[in-house]
Amino acid sequence: MQKRRFDIGLLMPVMAIILLGLVSLSSALSANQDRFNIQLVWVALCAGVFLVTTYSDLRTWERFAIPMFAANIILLVLVLIIGKKIGGAQRWLDLGFMNFQISELSKVSIILFMSYRLNTKPTLEDGYNLFDLVPEVLALLVPVILIYFEPDLGTAILLALIALTMIASTKINRKWMTGLIIFLIVVSPLLWNFVMKDYQKKRIVAIVTMIWSDTSELMLTSQYHTNQSIIAVGSGKFSGKGYKKGTQNMLNFIPEHHTDFIFSVYAEEFGFAGVSVLILLYLFLLVKIINLIGRVQDKFSALLLVGTAALFWLQVFINIGMVIGMLPVVGIPLPFFSYGGSSLLFSSFLLGIVHNISINRRY
Repeated sequence: MQKRRFDIGLLMPVMAIILLGLVSLSSALSANQDRFNIQLVWVALCAGVFLVTTYSDLRTWERFAIPMFAANIILLVLVLIIGKKIGGAQRWLDLGFMNFQISELSKVSIILFMSYRLNTKPTLEDGYNLFDLVPEVLALLVPVILIYFEPDLGTAILLALIALTMIASTKINRKWMTGLIIFLIVVSPLLWNFVMKDYQKKRIVAIVTMIWSDTSELMLTSQYHTNQSIIAVGSGKFSGKGYKKGTQNMLNFIPEHHTDFIFSVYAEEFGFAGVSVLILLYLFLLVKIINLIGRVQDKFSALLLVGTAALFWLQVFINIGMVIGMLPVVGIPLPFFSYGGSSLLFSSFLLGIVHNISINRRY
């Protein structure tokens, strides 16, 4: 098994994304230098996490998949009991030096759990059916439901989509997949009426209404976040207004402009040209991971790569879609770009896993 020290092709796009993110954060947090300095500390710490996972034994994480999944569920229950509330959501544990968002750990634990469980199952010629996956589905529902009650519908849906992508990658019976899609269509009215909360319905209605109309009342209420973000993105035009020259950003018109809406700050200041560069960097990273999936012969490693690729790209798709008004507003960060230690920490962990697989040539 031939080894390399670093996979430059994998690291370069991520390093560029982090650098561009720091540039945008320094602008968004120009009035709060302490927060920006904290993010710099997190970048340094996450570089250490990346190195640890890169040079660790991948089988160690395979052995810890079930204990980590169980610990994650305990922490999700704990956050509902004693978690810190911010903006009406109870998603964080106050550790004193930071607010730890447990749902970020869930992204890693579910990818490891599904990789471990699916790796133990034989590959069926006709694909898995629902009965073959009952233990995995029931286990997955526990963290998804707990995260929904925080409430965090966006992350709950994201986790379900990641798991579904991993299952589909191992081959799922077409008849059962068709049945599942029909079932989801049939029960969607029940989910709308009895599961979704009023504010979540308003966000969806606001997006649909924005597409078909442009009423001033909605622009000041349900559509306010999205409308201000769209103004910022559109005003950047081709080349942008320049670093720290974005009025929507500097005058604080964009809500959560250093976390969920950091993309709008970047688009306003660097325009379509800068946005194109950022999206190409994410695409390059995705293609790099997908290329590794096609080359590994180790099923556990392949599933880890599928889950990581799904997580990174779904977050990019949802976050940008939210910022430009194509998707409802949900609390999904832009990976390696948004402010926040929890997201960066676990994204770095997964990147280290991918790099581990790459440099050890498990194919």
